[in-house]
Amino acid sequence: MSSELDLLRSLDDEPDTPSTVDIRRAIATARRRRVRRSVGYAGAAVVTAVSVAGASIATGVFGGGPLTPAAIAPASGAPAASAAPAASAAPPGSAAPASAWAPASCTLERLPAPDKAPMAIIGGIDPTGRYLVGRSYPKGGGYQAVLWHDGKPTKVNMPGDLEEDLRAVNSSGIAVGFSYDSGGSVPYAYSNGDLTRLPGVQHGDAYALNDNGEIIGSNADDKPIVWKSLTDAPAKLPLPAGTKQAAASDIDEDGTIVGSIDYRIPYVWLPDGTHHALPMPEVDGKPVAVAQAHNVSNGWVTGMASVTDHALQGLTKDAADQLRAVRWNLRTGEVDMSTALKRPADDVNPEGWQIGTDQAGHAALVTGKGTVVLPELVPRKPDGVSTIANAISADGRLIAGQSDDRKDVIQPVVWHCK
Repeated sequence: MSSELDLLRSLDDEPDTPSTVDIRRAIATARRRRVRRSVGYAGAAVVTAVSVAGASIATGVFGGGPLTPAAIAPASGAPAASAAPAASAAPPGSAAPASAWAPASCTLERLPAPDKAPMAIIGGIDPTGRYLVGRSYPKGGGYQAVLWHDGKPTKVNMPGDLEEDLRAVNSSGIAVGFSYDSGGSVPYAYSNGDLTRLPGVQHGDAYALNDNGEIIGSNADDKPIVWKSLTDAPAKLPLPAGTKQAAASDIDEDGTIVGSIDYRIPYVWLPDGTHHALPMPEVDGKPVAVAQAHNVSNGWVTGMASVTDHALQGLTKDAADQLRAVRWNLRTGEVDMSTALKRPADDVNPEGWQIGTDQAGHAALVTGKGTVVLPELVPRKPDGVSTIANAISADGRLIAGQSDDRKDVIQPVVWHCK
């Protein structure tokens, strides 16, 4: 069965990106590069699109007011990994008990791309589900950053002629992302129609932000940084002694940041300034060799684990098959490894629900009450890449991602869950 990870080494026609040992970014890069291989499109990617046949298509219900994220409760300390500094005092992040309600089904809706672009990808969602971000692939080639508001796309023009993307957006419609210039990636924020180059770095990237406007990213040395606002200079995140590499991948509403140290130790930076390793998952009573934290929401952290370090040598299919989906509860320190997901989760919501690829290769939503398979634009043999759920709203009622049409072209889609 094919996987997005199988593409990592063979597709090398996009701008240079960080090492593939950062699993989350490697998977995202592979998915973007797959676009180029899909349908030979004027030198740009061809993502998979959607034909309505065989899928349950919603008419689009984007109304409704903002959601209130679940309250952050006091938390107890999570154990530190032996390879990292000792755990600090109790983490403030909360992992609230599961909701009594969970979706039983989801319907699919294809969204428009600006200028009728042949394909587009949605990669980020705000907590309310009203704002989405990603990029399209215009008919003439190249890339176009896009923000969708209540289902309607707006082009966000970014400098540079190489690659660009919006990665994340908050409930105020502030979006962050990057654009390449001749020297590398440059971090940007988009707010109220204005594009702002984030201050304090010549080159770098912006990965995520919360509703307080705190943004996490990296500098030119690929070290994790945080901007407290669009105008503040970035601060470097503190690292344990001896760290050679570090990455911040997501930020919670209370300011909790998650990522990894040296590509192999899951790590958390807390709002009170303390920081420590997350406990390493265990398989057959033994700690795994590698783990990374990718997403955080209301104290639920999702990421990956591997029983060997083969993934650090390159994400071949064999290495990909060893990846496990992991979820940490910052309140209790509990760690669980999902048997419902074949690969690490792509996102998590405040209830701890995860979206990703199930064991059969379908895009799926995993809740405390079971697994909901997400419909495709065109039914086909599941392969883990033809339909991908990338982001989930706070209440779990809206999921955003991409699905292939009859011509194997990627289209932007959302799922309405009830």
